[in-house]
Amino acid sequence: MAAACGWVCLCLFYLDGSSLPDANEQPGLATHLWEQGQAAMGRGQLDEAIAFYEGSLAADAGLQRNHLSLAAAYLEKKDRASACVHLAAYLDSHPDQLLVRGRYAELLVKLRRWRDARLQFEFFIAGAQEQGEALADPIINCHSRVVELAERNEDAYCEHLHRGIGLYLLGCKRSALPDPEGELPAEGLLCKAAAELTLAHLQQPDEARPCWYLYEVWSRLNQRQPALCKLRQAESSAAFTYLTPSEQRELSLASQAWRTEGRR
Repeated sequence: MAAACGWVCLCLFYLDGSSLPDANEQPGLATHLWEQGQAAMGRGQLDEAIAFYEGSLAADAGLQRNHLSLAAAYLEKKDRASACVHLAAYLDSHPDQLLVRGRYAELLVKLRRWRDARLQFEFFIAGAQEQGEALADPIINCHSRVVELAERNEDAYCEHLHRGIGLYLLGCKRSALPDPEGELPAEGLLCKAAAELTLAHLQQPDEARPCWYLYEVWSRLNQRQPALCKLRQAESSAAFTYLTPSEQRELSLASQAWRTEGRR
C-alpha cells in the first residue's frame, strides 16, 4: 500500500494545474469527468474513479492527465500491468517527464519486463543528461539499475559499460569534494572505471560509447595519448553506434578542440 500511495502522490504532483502541459484547456465534459474521477479516488472508490477517467478519455483523448490518474488507480488496485499501459501512453505525449519515466522503469522491473525496463532507464539517462549536474545522482542510480539488469540477462558488454560509466561519474563527483582523496579516492574510482570500460570495449570493439567514456577517464587522469587514441576511435564509430544526444554533442566539441589545438 505504501508504494501505491507514493504513486498517488506522484500523480497529484503532476496533476496540479500549474504543472500540466494541457492544464489551460477550456473546461468541458472531459474535464468534468476527470474531476469526478479525482473525487471518487479521494473517497477510495477505485472502480468508479476508473470509469470516470475512461469516460473522460473517451470524451477527449487529448486530456492526457487521465493516463496518470488511471495509473494511480490501477496501482491502488495492485494491477501493475494496466498501470504500465497508461504510464506508457502518458510518456508518449510527455517524454520529458523524467520522474514519471523513472517510476515507470521501476514498475517494469517489478513486472520482470527486463528489456523494457532497461530501455526506459536508458531514456531516463539521455533525458537527464540534458539537465546537467542537477540530476547526477539519478543518472548514476540508473546506470546501477542497468548493471543489475545486464547481470540478470548475462549481457557482459552492457554490464561492463554501465558499471564503468557509473564509476566514472562517481569519480567526477568525488573529485569535486573538498577531500577528493579521502574515502573512495577519485583517482581510484577513475582507474576502476577505465578497467570496466576497457572490458566493454573488448566485448564490442566497434561501439563508440566505451571509447568516449575512456577518453573522458584518461583526460581526467591527465593521460593525453590514451585519451586522444580513444577520442579518435569514438569519433570513427559514432555514426554507426549509439550515443545519447548529449554524448554526441560532447564528442563533437572534444574532437573540434583537439583539431584546433593540433593546428596551433
